[in-house]
Amino acid sequence: MKNILTIFLILVINFIFAFSEPVKNDSLKAYRLGEIEIYETKSQISNISKASVVDVPYYIIQSSDVLSASELQMYLPSGVIRTNSRGESMLFLRGTGERQLGLFFDGMAMNIPWDNRLDLTFVPVDIIGNIKLNLSSSSMFYGPNVLGGAVNISTIERTDPGFGLSLKLQGGDGNSQNVSLLHDGKIGDFNYIANVSYMKTDGFLMSKKAPDSLGNQNLNSSLRTNSDQKRLNVYLRGEYHFTQNTIAGLSVSYTKQYKGTPPETFAGNDARFWIYPDRNRLAVTFNGLHNFSDVLTLRATIWHDIFNQEINGYTGIDYKNLKDTQKDNDVTSGMRLSLNYNVSENQLVSLIFNGFMTNHKQTVNKNPETEFSQNTLSVGLEYLGTIDRLEIKAGAGLDYNKTPKTGLFKEAEGTSQNDFAGFLSLKYIINANIAVFAGTGRRTRFPSMREQYDGALNAFKTNPDLKAENGLLNEAGIIYSKDIIDFKASAFYNIYEGLIERIRLSKEQDSLRRRMRVNYSDANISGLDVNISVRPFNRFLLEGYFTYMVFSAEQEGKKIEQLVQKPDFLAGFNLNYFFPFGLKPKLEIEYTGKQFDTDPVDNKKFVEIEPSLVLNFRLSYSFNVTDMIYSEVFVRLNNITDEYRLSQLGLPAPGRTFYAGLSLRL
Repeated sequence: MKNILTIFLILVINFIFAFSEPVKNDSLKAYRLGEIEIYETKSQISNISKASVVDVPYYIIQSSDVLSASELQMYLPSGVIRTNSRGESMLFLRGTGERQLGLFFDGMAMNIPWDNRLDLTFVPVDIIGNIKLNLSSSSMFYGPNVLGGAVNISTIERTDPGFGLSLKLQGGDGNSQNVSLLHDGKIGDFNYIANVSYMKTDGFLMSKKAPDSLGNQNLNSSLRTNSDQKRLNVYLRGEYHFTQNTIAGLSVSYTKQYKGTPPETFAGNDARFWIYPDRNRLAVTFNGLHNFSDVLTLRATIWHDIFNQEINGYTGIDYKNLKDTQKDNDVTSGMRLSLNYNVSENQLVSLIFNGFMTNHKQTVNKNPETEFSQNTLSVGLEYLGTIDRLEIKAGAGLDYNKTPKTGLFKEAEGTSQNDFAGFLSLKYIINANIAVFAGTGRRTRFPSMREQYDGALNAFKTNPDLKAENGLLNEAGIIYSKDIIDFKASAFYNIYEGLIERIRLSKEQDSLRRRMRVNYSDANISGLDVNISVRPFNRFLLEGYFTYMVFSAEQEGKKIEQLVQKPDFLAGFNLNYFFPFGLKPKLEIEYTGKQFDTDPVDNKKFVEIEPSLVLNFRLSYSFNVTDMIYSEVFVRLNNITDEYRLSQLGLPAPGRTFYAGLSLRL
């Protein structure tokens, strides 16, 4: 409460001394050298939006006021972010699994290969300039293991010569605090940014509508049990234009986190009573571009990534008696190279190589250290061209995976797998305002080493016989853009073979009733996506999306009644009004439809998770304090009606939450 009062005092002072003058243009943009895919040839015939790509721009990300990327679901069309029983927040696109998603940060693959996923609470938002969601993930540029969509996060780059300084202060319920300082500069051919941020929270507020019988929740606290965390992030990047033909950029990112894991409410003493006392990650990324000639270009991204975490498991909800300790160390080196040749003004051919080598070391309690290693690569050829009004994109490639070290499973050492990938997408420009598109692509995801060989402190029964997942992703749609409206609708039909899902074993199958990962022989996800942006009159903007999905699956010829943790409907809408003197009210509406989870008592049955409707309101005021200082103050109330909702069975989401903050830009 003290922090909130301080921010309100700053807000009042700024209102008193503010000048109601036009706000200067921001000198920041997204970092283009770190982007992955090539979306156009030298001759771009249309300004109509990209077919399968959704852009989340800088202004939307910054107005979200979130403390980490794990809270961005409202702003990611077709996406749902769910916190699992390990306390990890994962993004799912169009109903696919989190391990099927490719996550990239300035071109670096962010997923930890050991588990092929990433906890989004590890990612701060203060340096994000743009997020691109590719819902088809077909491009060869993404490399292997990207089966159900790709997310490319680009940081901020300064556009104009000079220097800038940004300060952001934020506080709210749960003693949540966020402080971020960013400095940027551009001197001749050199530009850079430097950022340090610190976030802490005692936890998130529980809804007052939570049932009294809720288990594994400290009833004398309004905060969700063990939901506290702290995170320090330091980021530095420099880019130099050696010549008009040669550009190089180098970035260093360091993150250190302490995090509690809210226990499952239904699981009693079988829940995970975990704390991550230390998680840290150091990533160094090089991005480069060199034009050998007007028609031949080499793009390169090379990274080295060190990730360490410690997990402490306790006997109960008091978190006093330590039961298990696990330490993980991951070292990964990766590379993406693309040689791009302009056959003609309207045709581009790219030869692409992606690969990484990773080593995972794990120590559980006082047992001897186990070691795992994995080498994964892909090569591909991609074509992008236009013929009159038709845009064509096609590619083919080969993915390869080998595991030289597999811990205690010595018989699996040296095992390798390979598979092919390919895609074709077409877009036809009917006129300057309307386009239609269609595409199909086949991709493969190899099971991660953790899925096959790790028991997660005895919570899972290992399954070394897991096979790779294959997917055939199909979609078709229409784009319309004119004057006050931008509209895009697409129907998709994704067919998966060997889809990996977790099940809970019966007592007959396993006396401990642990979970286990298995391959479903067949699974289909189909649906409809709609994205819309409307400006019906001056200063009013409505942006939104909805996604409807239908699921089906079979295992060993038998129909599976439900696919777990996959909502049938997602929707999000933002209503914005911009007053000429800088006041900006904003209403957000977020809907998550019906979904199912496995019954914790009978694994052959399913439990329905009810739909949820969440309303958020934000009020901000932007102004120039002086000719040199731009400021914004805001207040935000999330989940206005204090809805009780579940991220997945036994894991409640935050209730009504208040935030306020201030940002200054020189």
